[in-house]
Amino acid sequence: MAEKGEHWGTRLGFIFAILGAMIGSGNIWRFPRMMAMYGGGAFLIPYSIALFTVAIPLLIAEGIIGRETGKSTILGFAKYAGKKYAWLGAWVAWVNIAIMFYYAVVNGWALAYFVKGLTGLYASYAPGKGLETWNAFISGWQPLLFTILVWIFTWYVMAKGVRGIEKVATFMVPSLLVFLAIVAIRAILMPGSEVALNYMFKFDISKLSNAEAWLQAYSQVLWSTGAGWGIFLTYTSYFRKNDDINLNAHITGFGDTSGALLGGLAVITTVAVTAPLIGLDPFKVYAEGNVGLTFIWLTELFPKVPLGFLIGTLFYLALFFAAFTSQIAITDVFVKNVVDFGVPRKKAATYAAVVGLVAGIPAAISINWLNNQDWAWGVGLLVSSVVISYVMLKTGLEKNREIANRGSDIKIGKWWDILVGYVTPLSIIIVMLWWIKQSISWYPDTWWKPTEIYSTGTVIFQWALAMIVIYVVVNKFLMPKIEARLAEEG
Repeated sequence: MAEKGEHWGTRLGFIFAILGAMIGSGNIWRFPRMMAMYGGGAFLIPYSIALFTVAIPLLIAEGIIGRETGKSTILGFAKYAGKKYAWLGAWVAWVNIAIMFYYAVVNGWALAYFVKGLTGLYASYAPGKGLETWNAFISGWQPLLFTILVWIFTWYVMAKGVRGIEKVATFMVPSLLVFLAIVAIRAILMPGSEVALNYMFKFDISKLSNAEAWLQAYSQVLWSTGAGWGIFLTYTSYFRKNDDINLNAHITGFGDTSGALLGGLAVITTVAVTAPLIGLDPFKVYAEGNVGLTFIWLTELFPKVPLGFLIGTLFYLALFFAAFTSQIAITDVFVKNVVDFGVPRKKAATYAAVVGLVAGIPAAISINWLNNQDWAWGVGLLVSSVVISYVMLKTGLEKNREIANRGSDIKIGKWWDILVGYVTPLSIIIVMLWWIKQSISWYPDTWWKPTEIYSTGTVIFQWALAMIVIYVVVNKFLMPKIEARLAEEG
C-alpha cells in the first residue's frame, strides 16, 4: 500500500482537482451540441447509460491501480499487473503527452480571448468581427506567445506538487462554475431564451432509434469524463490506502456531467438569443463546430448581450480555467511518471514544460497540425480505455472489486466485473469501428493516406509507429530501471 510520497490535503481538494481535470473545454463546446443534435433531454438517456456502464467502471479501475501502487501509469501497470505490462502503461502516458502538446495551444487561445475581453473586444458589435479577429489571431504570433504563457503557469503549478494542484483547482473550479452561471443566467433572462431551452432540453425520444445517437453518447462520455486516460489513475496515486475509490469515481462522473450541462446553458442560450439580433439562424452557428462556435461566432455575438463586455470576458476566463485545470492534470501524468523514476518533482516539471513547449510549437503555428493531432490522439484515448479494461481482466475481476470496496462508502458488486471486463471494452470497440467506418465515408478517396489531416490512414500510421517505439523503448531501455524501482518497492 502506498503511504509514502505526496498526498491530497483534503477530500474536497481532491474533488475540485479531479473535477477541474475532467471539466474541460469539451464540456463547454462539444457536449451542448451533441445534446441538442441527438434528442435534447432524451440524449441524456444513452449518455447516462454510458456513464454507468463505461465511464464510472473505468474510473474505478484506474483508481484501483493508482491507489494500490502509489505510482503513475508505467510503474503502476508494472507493479500491479507485472513488468510485461509496463509498455501498456507507457502507451496510456504517451496518449496524454501527445494531447498535452496541442492542448496547451487551445488553452492559450482561451487565455488570449480573455485578454482581448479586457481590452474591449466584446464592448461593441461589428459585422464580421468574429471571423476577422480569429483570422488575425491564428495567422500571427499570438498563439505561440500565449502557449508560452500557459507553459509558464503550468510549470509553476507542477513544481509545487500535489498541494499546488489542489490550491489552483480549489480556486479555479468554483470560479469557472460561477462565471458560467452568470453567462447562462444573463442569456436566459433575455427575450428568446425559451428557444434555446427547448432546443437543448426537448425530449425527442425518436432520435434514440438512430444508432449514431448512442454512439455519440458513448464517445462523448469517454472524452468528457476522462475515463481511461490515466488521469484518475495518477490523481488516485496520491491517495492513502483506505481512501474511497468508488464514491470519488461517481462524484467525478456526475460532477463532469453537471459542468457540461451548465456549459451548455451558457453557450446554447447565448447563441439562441443573440444570433437572431443580427439576422442569423442559431442552428447555423451550432453547426459551425468547436472553433467556429466558440472563437468566431461567440466573439461577434457577445456585444449583443447587455453588459456583453463583462459577460464575454467572464466566459473566456471560465473557458481558460476549465482548460487550465485539465492542462495541469494531463501534464501531471507526464510529471508523475518521471518522478516515479527518481527525478525530483521540480526538475520533472521543467522537463515537462520544455518538452511540451517545444513539441507544441507546430500546433501553435499551424492549425492543420493541431487538427491532425487532435484527430489521431483524441481517438487514441479509446485504445487506452480498452487497455485499462484488459489489465483488470488479467489481474482478476473479483480481486479488483474487493480492493475497490476497501474503505468505500459505495460497495460495487459483481455487476462491476461484467461491466469493466466485458461490456466496457466491447462498447468501446464498437465505437471505434463506427468511427473508422464514418471516417472512411467522409474521405472515401483519401482515407488511407497517412499524410492527410483527416484520414483513417494517418491515425493508424501514428498509432502503429507509437506502439512500436514505445514497446522497444520500454522493453529494451527502460526495463532495467523498471526492475530496479520494483525491487526497491519490495
